[in-house]
Amino acid sequence: MPKEMESTDVTEFERIEAKPAGTSPDRFAHLSRSLLWLNERAWPLGIGILLTAGMYLYQYIHEENIPLSITSSAVLTALPVMSAILVFIISILVAFVLLPIFVLFHQLDASGKRLSDDLSFDQKSPEAQARHRHLLWRWGGGLLILGIFCGSLTAIGSQVQVNLLWGSAAVSAAMLTIAGYYRLMTLGVQGTISTGFRIACVMSAFVQIMVILNVTIVAIHIASQYVSQLGWLVPLMLGELAIVWLIQLLGAQFVVKVRGHQNPLALLAIAVTVVVIGLGLHPQSGAKLGGFAFQFSASGARNCTIMSFSPQSQGLEAIADPDRPGFSRPLRVVAEADATYFVRLWKTESKAVQFVPRSSLTGIDACPVDKKASDKTRDS
Repeated sequence: MPKEMESTDVTEFERIEAKPAGTSPDRFAHLSRSLLWLNERAWPLGIGILLTAGMYLYQYIHEENIPLSITSSAVLTALPVMSAILVFIISILVAFVLLPIFVLFHQLDASGKRLSDDLSFDQKSPEAQARHRHLLWRWGGGLLILGIFCGSLTAIGSQVQVNLLWGSAAVSAAMLTIAGYYRLMTLGVQGTISTGFRIACVMSAFVQIMVILNVTIVAIHIASQYVSQLGWLVPLMLGELAIVWLIQLLGAQFVVKVRGHQNPLALLAIAVTVVVIGLGLHPQSGAKLGGFAFQFSASGARNCTIMSFSPQSQGLEAIADPDRPGFSRPLRVVAEADATYFVRLWKTESKAVQFVPRSSLTGIDACPVDKKASDKTRDS
């Protein structure tokens, strides 16, 4: 009798222990399979990233007309570190642009419903297809509302002097804009909306404003090289918002695919590789990103640089400051290899490069801020 009871107890105990183990997902096994997939494909992925880093560096050398051989030992040894920096920078930039879409995956209420449930293009019923279209248009409308605010802030802010009245008006307009964004994002949503989703929606609006403002600054900087009138700001903003809308919706679709994929880490690795290679194929973007990784490390993250020379330095008259003996004029360090700096005069249209041996220098510092120029700009 005791043996039967012991056998029965053991059986029941094993049954109780085995039940949760069979029903709960094994996340460690899932992660192990993903890491195994990456390990088996480490060579092709690594070689692809290294070749892409070389392509970025070539684009930068070609764009800046730097007399630097891509086959030199200094360049070849820098490729692994440069590839890691490029992957990190591009991942951060893409994540920043896609960060506002987190509100689509936040639960609306305790039932677990999300806006992303209507995001898939595989909707079968007419009602689901209508909700899908409404979600796409609502996201575009939210971008348009925030874009109008950012465009107005950029245009008006560049024409008026910053004061308390202007700051109060900007804050009030921002609050009204965020309220309109929240109203549009929750338009047509059935059921109750949790406080957590409301907070997430407001935070998404703040992040979206930061994204639009940063993209606008870059777009204005590029467009100002071709046009100088303020009227081009409207079509520029519309085109910019359309591109951001498309990128964010594609990113949201990708997140949906990753959430339902058997090997999400593999899908992410492939996506990052494709994005890195795609940006490197474009000469301007490849040169900018390659220069960020190559130039900033050479200059110590200084855009404008002042070099101090030793008394024995010779052949540096072209970059020497006549008003400050022993110091250079404002320079831009475009590269560094084999203990030699490749420098160019600051804000010059010339592509001339001066070679400065490191042994001839006693120090490097950032350019001092011209207080008179800054005061004059502020007064105007």
